[in-house]
Amino acid sequence: MAYILVVEDNPQTRRYLERIIRHRSKHELLFAGTGKEAIEKLVDRRPDLIFLDLFVPQTDCFELFALLRRHPATADIPIVIHTAVPLDPVTQMRVRRMRFEGFVEFPIEASELNRVIATALKRNAVATRRWSPPRA
Repeated sequence: MAYILVVEDNPQTRRYLERIIRHRSKHELLFAGTGKEAIEKLVDRRPDLIFLDLFVPQTDCFELFALLRRHPATADIPIVIHTAVPLDPVTQMRVRRMRFEGFVEFPIEASELNRVIATALKRNAVATRRWSPPRA
């Protein structure tokens, strides 16, 4: 079982994601509707995966993504980007430059969504096993 932080503001999309993910797994899901709320949730508990909507209101998700990658406490958390909005060429180019573990465009089949999540979590498990705390 993994702890997944879902950054998504749309209640319908939240319910859709929750239904699909919980149907095939026992992952614990926590939702945030803005980047600020996501940061607050990160303070409480480190997730095993962040599922980040590319277009969350009141949030520059590209900046949020960059912040998560720069900060030592969150740099190695796998991030799966998702969107239901067609991407213009400039946004597509920005997305290609990001270092993420998965990209999901809605609508998506349940099996594909769960495959992307499982793959990202496996990468995280390997990275976590290799990690060793710094010595004093």
